[in-house]
Amino acid sequence: MCNNYNMRKVYLSSVLLLNVVSMHAQKITKGSFGVLANEKTVNVTIDYSDSKIAGVPFEAFLETETKWEEGYNEIMLKFVKAANQNSSGIIYSSKKATDYQLVFKAIDVDGDGETSGCLLLLDKDNNVIAVAERINANGGKFGSQLNLMSDASERLGRKVAQFIKKQLKR
Repeated sequence: MCNNYNMRKVYLSSVLLLNVVSMHAQKITKGSFGVLANEKTVNVTIDYSDSKIAGVPFEAFLETETKWEEGYNEIMLKFVKAANQNSSGIIYSSKKATDYQLVFKAIDVDGDGETSGCLLLLDKDNNVIAVAERINANGGKFGSQLNLMSDASERLGRKVAQFIKKQLKR
């Protein structure tokens, strides 16, 4: 009897875990990222302009954040480095003009830096080729809001590269 009870607990816990994981899975809502299959380099950026950071709109955050430019450079540096470490042949760059651009559009950044948003693939003319929603990454444990966001950007870079790698294998 105890054995059946424990087995049921394990089963229910597993089902719950799978549901939680699938809720946070990336979902393509438009187009395909397959056009990147023959690309050697892709430009990447993180766009916070329409996001809320620690509960305040981005513009209000900028009024109080005196080191935004330095912080954003660090955020992009960590994002690009992590993306390239997890890439399957594509070189991710934040400084090079390329045929395609990946834009992570941040929607919400909480007080710990946890960041959620969507990934857009744009062509040279800024036409949206593909959209993937529900992409998020945990922030950091301590430090300023910019430090926490920087920690999240590293995880985002890894997730984006792994997501693209998976899309190109299909």
